[in-house]
Amino acid sequence: MDQREATLPANGEFKNSRLLILAAAVGLSTGMTATMFYSMGVLIPALQADLHWSRGDLSLAVTIMTAGLFLAGPVVGRLCDRYGAAAIGSLSLCAYALATITMALTVSSLAMFWTGYFVIALLGAGSTPIGLVRPISMHFVRRRGLALGIALTGAGLAGFWVPILTAAMIETAGWRAAYCALAATALLSAPLVWFGFRSVEHIATHATSATMPGFTGREARRTRHYWLLSTMALTMALGIAGIVVHLAPLFQDLGESPQAAARLASLIGISSVFGRIAVGMMLDRFSAPLVSMGTLALAMLGIVLLWPSGLTFAPLAVSLLGLAAGAEIDLLAYLTARFFGQRAYGAIYGWQYSVFALGYGFSPFLVGRARDLTGSYHAALAGCAMLMGVAAAAALALRHRGEDLGTNQGGL
Repeated sequence: MDQREATLPANGEFKNSRLLILAAAVGLSTGMTATMFYSMGVLIPALQADLHWSRGDLSLAVTIMTAGLFLAGPVVGRLCDRYGAAAIGSLSLCAYALATITMALTVSSLAMFWTGYFVIALLGAGSTPIGLVRPISMHFVRRRGLALGIALTGAGLAGFWVPILTAAMIETAGWRAAYCALAATALLSAPLVWFGFRSVEHIATHATSATMPGFTGREARRTRHYWLLSTMALTMALGIAGIVVHLAPLFQDLGESPQAAARLASLIGISSVFGRIAVGMMLDRFSAPLVSMGTLALAMLGIVLLWPSGLTFAPLAVSLLGLAAGAEIDLLAYLTARFFGQRAYGAIYGWQYSVFALGYGFSPFLVGRARDLTGSYHAALAGCAMLMGVAAAAALALRHRGEDLGTNQGGL
């Protein structure tokens, strides 16, 4: 067990940490993944009308972005370990914003559009949870799960404000202005991330730079838990992301009007915020692998309920999906810190999150392709349910201690 965990009062971790949590929440809400993912659905009609590209070609930009994030994520994680998340996170927010503005003002071909999203991913990787949850995991021990849950609600709130801002800017000034407005929010949040993270990093850097407990990246890769966590990351992303994106069209296929389908699908936003807080609190009190398995099993149940019963249990199914959709990043961040410590946290979590992001980027495409080929979502639902089952099994397998997992083994 970490010495801090044994001596630090649980409530004491939140003392003087409000700026840190606020900085992480705002950074995650205005960072690259939140703004670029949540804006795409609103931008597609405007881009299609102006540039005459197909929806499939436009949607491919998000997949290309996740591929760029997969390549950049581990590198950015190592940079955070070496230079701190304050520097890397704030610089990445600025770099992502400038790249977005440049793309918006210059793009004229589909190849430029795809290249723009790829470059945005490379420069903006530090504005994702790879960089922005690291200070939370370092500063909190006994209430790490709750702190992560609170901070990551910022990413969930982006699902509310990003589409509204994007639609308003498109209506008043066009899609290029919408991209610039999203970039402006990142530029505005960069100073907050710098000062908020430095408020704790300057305390920890000198004392723990070379002597932090935990694994190096090479040592972590030699453990079965590293690859079990990667399996969980990939399968839960593939299993849930595509279903979440396709909820509204799925409900329309089942007979709901577009408005009613959108209302049903919107329940996932409410349940995801609740899921982040609830799962975070449970991670602090119970076995982390068991909490992870239970959360993923509930998501699998939600998918199963949509398969044979259609709309009968739709609100319950969406709510169950939302619990996992809200908590998936929290689970990865918490389990990484729990099993591998802080010594190379950025590099290890950078890999795990990059694997997750890759699955998240491909899942909507695969679900949509299955719908096109079969004429319904039944095959996609069955496949996604099985993937969530694999993710739950991988989480359960993390309980078995096949090797020494270092100093921070509490709560396993």
